[in-house]
Amino acid sequence: MHKNMQKLYESLGSYFAFDPHTVSIEDFFGDLANFRMLFMDAVKENHKKREMEEKIKRAKLAKEKAEREKQERQQKKKQLIDMNKEGDETGVMDSLMEALQSGAAFRDRRKRTPRTGDQSPSSPAPRWPGANHDNRRTGLERSRSRHNANPMVR
Repeated sequence: MHKNMQKLYESLGSYFAFDPHTVSIEDFFGDLANFRMLFMDAVKENHKKREMEEKIKRAKLAKEKAEREKQERQQKKKQLIDMNKEGDETGVMDSLMEALQSGAAFRDRRKRTPRTGDQSPSSPAPRWPGANHDNRRTGLERSRSRHNANPMVR
């Protein structure tokens, strides 16, 4: 059995081009295991790198597509505006219906700013004449129809 193992180890030495008499079996298999581990790490790293490149490529394509769609929307909006300037009345209803259905008529609206408590900073007058602003938050008097609806359970 030992001679068969020695013979197989020597054939491995000739295959991998090392001297089986100077390199021990433990060193050879340790180096082989180390190579395998480093190789698997490199394969994983290459796979991650490839995935990142694909992800960047997809993001770039999506950005380009969004830019094209934005330009198309702007062109359609410009065409609607230009059509009104030209005075050509043919197809007005069709283009208006298309704008309403696509939502182009509702885009690019300015955000409304929230209103403050006063109408304007310079007007100290109340909003509603006759309103008593001093007693705005007076508490309501409440009465209960049942005083002991949930008596303590003993």
